[in-house]
Amino acid sequence: MSLKFGLLGFLSNQEMSGYDLEKMFNQSIGFFWNAKISQVYRDLRTMEKSGWVESNEVIQKGKPNKKVFKITDQGRQELDNWLISYNVKGDFEIRIGILMRMFFAEKRPKAETIALLEQFKTGCYEAIDRLKPVYKELEDCEETMEVLYIKSTLSYGEKYYNMQIEWSNETIEMLKNCDNEVEEINNENDCI
Repeated sequence: MSLKFGLLGFLSNQEMSGYDLEKMFNQSIGFFWNAKISQVYRDLRTMEKSGWVESNEVIQKGKPNKKVFKITDQGRQELDNWLISYNVKGDFEIRIGILMRMFFAEKRPKAETIALLEQFKTGCYEAIDRLKPVYKELEDCEETMEVLYIKSTLSYGEKYYNMQIEWSNETIEMLKNCDNEVEEINNENDCI
């Protein structure tokens, strides 16, 4: 998926600056798609050249002027086309850094791997904590389709992080129960 379609999705609701878009990304959907400010502005420039968005400069007193973007009819059409042209195969092409490290972890002391997993779990707990304000914000909202879709993505994120915590705990327990003899046997036998 391209960041561009996320930007178009947010712009379909209201005009926003690049800074506001980056903030919106990271506060609402950052648990499954993050955006760096440099990426946001790069894609906004590209979309403006393609006619998907338009911008105008807003004069501010006491602050630098800012550029505010809005979606065009062509941009709405691109967003609609993207929403209906879903290909499930792309969602199964994953890159998970912790798994790459785990695959090659036999090259490091077991204690380091356990410490890495503890650090990873802490990150998962922090990610779950970042979802809580969004849940809180939705408590007083009317149950519209938009709110239901947002709650669905939040539920996915929470389940995903909890699964990673569960996996980390199982792996830590497995490593703690693993004796040196098993480690030596695995190093001698090339089973993969």
